[in-house]
Amino acid sequence: MSYFSDVKSATQHYGSLTRIDFCFECGKSIEKGVVLYDGYVADRTEKTISLHPACAALLGQRLIADGYLNRRN
Repeated sequence: MSYFSDVKSATQHYGSLTRIDFCFECGKSIEKGVVLYDGYVADRTEKTISLHPACAALLGQRLIADGYLNRRN
C-alpha cells in the first residue's frame, strides 16, 4: 500500500483494476491524495485499486473488524 499526495503523479507498480482516479470504496472521483493498494485478482496477476485516504481507513477498519471476529473459522 502506498500514499501519494497527488493522484496525477502517483506511481503504480501494477495495472489498475479501475481508473487510478476512481475510488474503489465510494465510487467517486479522486482529485488529490490517493492510497494505492496492490493485490491479486488471479494467480500471478497483480492489480491495484485506488482509494481516498479516508476511504482506505474505513475499508481497513471494516476488514480488521470482520477478519478478527471470524479469524478462527
